[in-house]
Amino acid sequence: MGKNITVIGVGTQGSMIAFRNAVYGKQVVAFSRSEASREKCRARIQRFLEFYVEEHRLTEDEAARAKSRISYAADLESACKDAGMIIENIPEILEKKQELFRQLHQICQPDVLFSSNTSSLLMSEICADLPSTRRAFTFQVDHDDPVRNSHVEMMWNSATSEQTKAAAIAHYRDLGFQPVITEQEIKGYSINRVWRAVKKECLKLWSKGYITPSEFDRGWMTEWHTDIGPFKLMDLIGLDTVLNIEYSYFNASGDEDDRPPQALESLVQSGRLGMKSGSGFYDGYDQEGGNLTVGKLKKEN
Repeated sequence: MGKNITVIGVGTQGSMIAFRNAVYGKQVVAFSRSEASREKCRARIQRFLEFYVEEHRLTEDEAARAKSRISYAADLESACKDAGMIIENIPEILEKKQELFRQLHQICQPDVLFSSNTSSLLMSEICADLPSTRRAFTFQVDHDDPVRNSHVEMMWNSATSEQTKAAAIAHYRDLGFQPVITEQEIKGYSINRVWRAVKKECLKLWSKGYITPSEFDRGWMTEWHTDIGPFKLMDLIGLDTVLNIEYSYFNASGDEDDRPPQALESLVQSGRLGMKSGSGFYDGYDQEGGNLTVGKLKKEN
C-alpha cells in the first residue's frame, strides 16, 4: 500500500472518515471537485478536532498534528497519486459509483485497495465492469459515526482476495475500529439490515401520523438505553442519503412496501436534509461541525 488514504466525497461522513484516519496517524487526501465542499470539510474537521480536545481525547499538539496530515485535492488523478487505499463516499447511486470506479481503475496503481462506504449497494455490482485482477482488491464498508464510536461493518465479495481481507481488517483495527465482518455479499450487510428494518417501520409510523419523531426517539432511548433515537440518527446520516438507500431497496425488490414515504421525499425536496443542512426531523443543528452534543452513539448504523 502507498502512504495515503484518499477519501473521495467529503460530505458529513466523508469528513468524519478523513478525520478518523488522520487522528490515527494516516496521511489523508480529501477529494472533491467542489471548492465549497472542501471548505465545509475543513470546517467540520476543525470542529471535530476541537471536540476531541474538549473531551480530552487529544491534546492541542496532537490535534494540530492530525490536522497537518490532511490535504485537499480538486483533481482526481493527483488525489490518488500516492494512494494505498481509496475510500469512496459519494451518493448512493449505482451508476455514479460505477463511473467513478472505472476512472479510478485507469489512474490508480494495480494494487490499490478499492472500498466503497455504501449502506445498500453491492461492490460486485459497482465494480462489475472492472477486470478480475482489480476486483480482487475490492471490499465495502459501512461506517456508523467515525467521530464518536468504533463500530464499522465490512463485507467481502466473491472476488475479494485473502490478501485484501487481511489488509483491510488491519487498517481498520489500526484506526481503533472493531470491525464486524459479513463474509459474503448480501444487500445491506448484517447489522445494517436490522437497522434498516427499524428505520423503515419508523418512517411508516411517522409518515402516517401515528407518532412524532421526538416522541418516538424519547421512547426508544428509554427502552433501549441509547443516547440517540432512530429519527435523530437518520438526521445525522442525512435524509437525502436515507431516501437514496430506501429507493435502492425499492428498485431491487419492486415491492411497494419498500417504497419510501412521500413525506420523506417532501422533507428532502424542501431542503431539510438533517444535520448537514441545519434541519431535518429536528431543527437547530450546527451545519459546519454537525451536532456534537448527541453523545456517543450506542445504536449502530
